[in-house]
Amino acid sequence: MSKILLYISICLLTLSSPLKALAQEKQNADVWRVEGPRIGVDLSRFASTYLQSADRWGWELQGDIPVKGYWFPTVEVGMMGLNDRRDNFHYQANGVYGRVGTDFNILRYRNLEDGDLVFIGARYGYSRFTQQANDVKYSNFWGDYNTSIPKRNMNAHWGEFVFGMKGEIFKNFFLGWSVRVKFMVSETKDPNMSPYIVPGFGKTNVDIPMDFSYGIYYRIPLWRTKKMPKAPKMEGAKHIDESATPDNNNQNNNQQNGSNFRNLRGGQSGGF
Repeated sequence: MSKILLYISICLLTLSSPLKALAQEKQNADVWRVEGPRIGVDLSRFASTYLQSADRWGWELQGDIPVKGYWFPTVEVGMMGLNDRRDNFHYQANGVYGRVGTDFNILRYRNLEDGDLVFIGARYGYSRFTQQANDVKYSNFWGDYNTSIPKRNMNAHWGEFVFGMKGEIFKNFFLGWSVRVKFMVSETKDPNMSPYIVPGFGKTNVDIPMDFSYGIYYRIPLWRTKKMPKAPKMEGAKHIDESATPDNNNQNNNQQNGSNFRNLRGGQSGGF
């Protein structure tokens, strides 16, 4: 009886390895890398309505698409309005804006299912908006005055440097945030009133315009692949790796030793 049990145990152990291998192959066959365009909404634009002292509203939609795994061309569009009423003026501005640019993921993927990003990027922004000011009160030597500045169409161009993160919380759903440093390139000159705020850019009366945003995104799974994205390599690093391989170093040393040996023999022959 013991021999029969021993025989059965050996058979089970013999069969367990192929079965485990087949199960692992099946599991690997079910794992795909899903990719596609990602669209989302900037939640911070809704929060600013309640955090700002002035009556401010707006929305922003964002979208990107992966290119070779690590590059993400990006488009952002939105609308913003401001109604700032104070004791000595009533300022109004509203308009639309758009940004285009690209992000680069500096975080290397760990496996096929990994889609988390830590990215740096750049944007070009453009806004078309209107502004006006009513009930503008001011005083001088001649007395108190009340005037208004009529509505005027304006536009502005600017650039941005971006750093941020996006993490997959559920399948194809991401949460993310970004920090942006902005610089104005050009804007419409108004002799009566410089723009106080530009939709998509923010306030213009600060030394270093910065912005913080956070949003939720959904990736549309349009295609899938079994290939891991190839991480970009710097040309300089590649050149160093190729020239500093052990085989090349050994070959150079052998050539140098051979040359020294031939020179030594030549010197000895000349002496005799």
